[in-house]
Amino acid sequence: MIRVLGINGSTRTHGRTAALLEMVLEAARETGAQTERIDLAKTPIPYCAANYSEERESCGPDHCVRGEWDAWGWVAQKMLEADALVFATPTYWFAPSARMKTLLERMTSLENQGLLLAGKPMALVAVAEEDGAAQAMAQLAIPLNFMGLALVPLGLVYHHAQAHPELEKDEEAIADARRAGRNLVEMARRLRGFDWAAQ
Repeated sequence: MIRVLGINGSTRTHGRTAALLEMVLEAARETGAQTERIDLAKTPIPYCAANYSEERESCGPDHCVRGEWDAWGWVAQKMLEADALVFATPTYWFAPSARMKTLLERMTSLENQGLLLAGKPMALVAVAEEDGAAQAMAQLAIPLNFMGLALVPLGLVYHHAQAHPELEKDEEAIADARRAGRNLVEMARRLRGFDWAAQ
């Protein structure tokens, strides 16, 4: 069975970002996947210590100079176990949330230890009050692709609240979310088994 992990980078666990993420996950479930969601607001992940630049061997998913109280290892394990990932963020000043940016920086340990996420398909979700969702998704897509993740076709899902105050009435965003969820599962099935990080 395909396992899809959704990561909510919003402070609100029941806001528009979470709701749009849930639409993607629901479509994945309808396509036969098992889904799980992590709310970064409930998961204490401190800033990256940046030890990668000085001690690469001490930068890994199962150990970090931050210590045992850090939840990053648990989140990393969930990402490694998943077949596909969905990153959802609100847009703050044309960029992802600080929580999502912190997660992205901590993911350096997965790239540093041999591109451990290579070949996993991903979809990106962003919610903005006015504009900037595309910029926020671009700031995620580029480093995530360097880590080996593959953006699924039609895997960019966004909602502008000023244009559509009620998410439930944003027919385009809902259709995009459903398509992304379905495509995630299909792409995960097709990409399984190939060593994308091989040189």
